[in-house]
Amino acid sequence: MIRNERQPTYRLLEEIGRGSFGSVRKVIREVDNKVMVRKEVRYGHMNSRERQQLISECAILSQLKHDNIVEFFHWDHDAKSNTLFLYMEYCSKGDLSQMIKHFKHQRKYVPEEHVWRIMVQILMALFKCHYGRDLPKLQTIYDEAEEPTKSKGYVVIHRDLKPGNVFLTSYDDEFNQNASDADYSKVVIKLGDFGLAKSLQASIEFATTYVGTPYYMSPEVLRDQPYSPLSDIWSLGCILYEICSLRVPFQAKTYTELQDKVKAGRFEPVPQFYSKSLQDIISKCIQVDFTKRPTSWTILDDIQCRISRKALDLEKFERHLLNYEHELTQVGEMLEQHATEMKKDFAAAVDQRVREIVNGNPKPSTAPLITGSGNAPMAGRTPFRNANINRNYR
Repeated sequence: MIRNERQPTYRLLEEIGRGSFGSVRKVIREVDNKVMVRKEVRYGHMNSRERQQLISECAILSQLKHDNIVEFFHWDHDAKSNTLFLYMEYCSKGDLSQMIKHFKHQRKYVPEEHVWRIMVQILMALFKCHYGRDLPKLQTIYDEAEEPTKSKGYVVIHRDLKPGNVFLTSYDDEFNQNASDADYSKVVIKLGDFGLAKSLQASIEFATTYVGTPYYMSPEVLRDQPYSPLSDIWSLGCILYEICSLRVPFQAKTYTELQDKVKAGRFEPVPQFYSKSLQDIISKCIQVDFTKRPTSWTILDDIQCRISRKALDLEKFERHLLNYEHELTQVGEMLEQHATEMKKDFAAAVDQRVREIVNGNPKPSTAPLITGSGNAPMAGRTPFRNANINRNYR
């Protein structure tokens, strides 16, 4: 990762999170007033393993570019305070844990179409992590395609998938970055917090670095056995279960009891409010034998997931149309202002010529070109970033 030496300046806002590593706060990039998040990590007291983990997180964040992964912009550090600053995308609608609390407080089930929408977006982010590439686009929901081969040397396992690490934002944030009210039927999912993410390897190190109650931890991780991206699929199943049931699949009074339940894979069925196809996917994900769990590709190939993927594609296309309309409006306003300024210049030129004639000066003086006094030159300008709306919209 290359550090940009010419860093922009920021205006600090409120702190929105704090942990043993440091804090997270909102900032505004002054050059364009963009709201962002700055993760402040104190590394002065870290041991060599923790520092290596921090370096690994920075490397992963800088390489994982995807619509459903929190975008990483750049990093900086303060040598005096031994603090690393990571500048990332701000997600204004909170996270999945807040959404679950909302529906729990309302005593309502999360609508099934919300669940499919959320699941597909998480899976597309996981596909990027597990296969090292973007998911192939669907032309129709009946497309036939074989599972892609995994990218050599670039398989990332998140290892800490939980509702609090699945962030929510909205397409509306492009025009209103301070919006906070969440419409859960239209949220855009952003997978984040890759602090524990690593390339494929044995799980014993994970057991020494994981912090917190393992509600979403797979049985192979609890057993200190070698694990694969399918451990993330178990965690995804636990998240989907919690969205549907508004409680975690494995509940216990003690840590040991919880471990036993996870290893045994015993949990209550998903409420009958949800379709059998959704219940089946969740059950397949929370499968103790990891060889029987589906991959992110296998789930995304499900017909209902295909339908949800096409619906999301249409939403993205609609967003580009709205952006295009927004830019057309801006250009129209610019043209109108330019025309108004030209009329003023023309009127001033006529007035000047009349005064010259009245004062007995039949010869016109050298008159300025009437081009308007606006700041935006029109000649040769291409104002449309989204002029080709039939491009590969993502």
